[in-house]
Amino acid sequence: MPLLALLLVAGVFGFLWYQRRTTTLTRNCRWRLGKVGAIWRCAYCGATQPGLDEPKDCLRKQAPPLV
Repeated sequence: MPLLALLLVAGVFGFLWYQRRTTTLTRNCRWRLGKVGAIWRCAYCGATQPGLDEPKDCLRKQAPPLV
């Protein structure tokens, strides 16, 4: 039974580590696909990125400040 608990803890830790390594999105990142063309826009900071796949990186530092 203790071995099963250790495997469970190691599995949870491994999953969290994998999620952290594959994305830099923050809680505030809300990517929405625009109606015209294939341009993704963040509803929080206003950053834009072209493409058909949803962005996996936070572009908040690269976006111009909202006025």
